[in-house]
Amino acid sequence: MLIIGATGFLGSTLFGFAKERGIHVLGTSRYTNKHPQIIEMNVMEIDSIKQVISEFLPDVVVWTLLSRDEEDILINIGLTNLLSVLSPKAKLIFLSTDALFLDGKGNYTEIDEPTPFPENAALSTYVNAKIHGETKTQELHKNHVIIRTGPLYGRDYHHQIEQRTQRVLREIQDKNVFLAASNLYKTFVHVEDLANAILELSIKNYQGIIHVGPDQKTSYYMFYKTRLKDLGYDERAIQPLEIDPTKQPFVPLDSSLNTEKARSLLDVKFRTV
Repeated sequence: MLIIGATGFLGSTLFGFAKERGIHVLGTSRYTNKHPQIIEMNVMEIDSIKQVISEFLPDVVVWTLLSRDEEDILINIGLTNLLSVLSPKAKLIFLSTDALFLDGKGNYTEIDEPTPFPENAALSTYVNAKIHGETKTQELHKNHVIIRTGPLYGRDYHHQIEQRTQRVLREIQDKNVFLAASNLYKTFVHVEDLANAILELSIKNYQGIIHVGPDQKTSYYMFYKTRLKDLGYDERAIQPLEIDPTKQPFVPLDSSLNTEKARSLLDVKFRTV
């Protein structure tokens, strides 16, 4: 197994779990890493990818990379480079997102069509690039799994919590309060559960799109209140804020996923927030 982005929140957890299970695994990072099985690789340089692929010959490649502001570059150059050198026999697991649906009706299934965001929408670069990445994967690499997931939380393999909650804690330290949307719903996914799901999907005879996570949607307000309580902080610092869709038209209020297929197919038990 080759994990592209093995030092990130998900990648480090997946790498650690794969090692624990005795899986022959290699991870990549943009930078030199002290771990002997995490090597430096630049997805922007095709020769860098080609060397790693030709020497390691992975039967499974997991793409965990993401960038809110430069996702289009990652997809248009990095993913394109990978697809051009990857063996057709290798399984490609591409990590996508729940943020692909603009109408905000929620409970999206695998057959619901993603909606490109207008260029003036805040997340247009990220969302539209993920849609493009899904399309490229489907068209150019038959042996693929596209995993759509909601926001991740928990502790990674280095015991670090998710960045979004770290930012909330810093704001509370500065302002003593954080306003969280009470009418913005997501399917939050524990990072360990997603890592275990990826390991299962890497060996299952499954191809196509799959939505992962628990059978529960949660507002950001309730998510942060629960997270702070679980982490030993005073959850009363989280206060509700209702988003006005007339003022923020490109913020889907409900991007929750229908995860029935994953919960039926996989052994992992997705925990609720």
